Order: sequence, then structure tokens, then C-alpha cells
Amino acid sequence: MYRVIKEKGNNVNITLENTETKASIVLGRVSMPILKTLEDAGHVFDATSGITMKDRWDIEVNNETGKELAKHAMPLHKPVRDQRKVKVEEPKKDNKQIDAMDVLLGLANYN
Repeated sequence: MYRVIKEKGNNVNITLENTETKASIVLGRVSMPILKTLEDAGHVFDATSGITMKDRWDIEVNNETGKELAKHAMPLHKPVRDQRKVKVEEPKKDNKQIDAMDVLLGLANYN
């Protein structure tokens, strides 16, 4: 058996909890696929049934409906792998031999 839990309010997350294993999945905000699955299971959301969209939900559903709702869970995406090539810097050559052209062009390094 599964329980569908939603706190009071419009823009809150819906949680699906397995009552046997106590595992839970965050389904996300109220969406049409989630409502359609719950309505197919026989749960109507209007003022006559006593359950409205703003109220707190604590609905028990069977295994079939629970597994169907689990498919609508918030999808997790793997981050895009950075495939840029890392440029390896070559060590600078230390030329200790200074000639006249280096001095004239200002390339001479006396360190």
C-alpha cells in the first residue's frame, strides 16, 4: 500500500510513501498526470468529495496506482560532462645564453 501526502496549500510538493517499507518519493508539484492517475484510481478532487486542491492530502492508494505515480516523480538529470580539452602548458625554456640580438630587441632576461 502507498500513501499520497500533500501539505495544505497550492504550491507544495506531493510525496508518495510506501507504508510497508517507509520509503518515500517526492512527486513534485500538483500536475495533470498525477491528478489523472489519482482520478483513475477513484479519488475525485472537488467540494462534494471533501478533498480539494488546497487541502492537506493523506490518501491511501493501492500498489498499482502507487507504481504508476512513481513514474511521474521529479526527473533527475545527470549534469553535462565538461568535454573541453585541457591545454597542457609547456614549461618555459630558460635560455641563459644571451646574444646581441636579444639585447637589441629587448628580449634579454638577466635573472
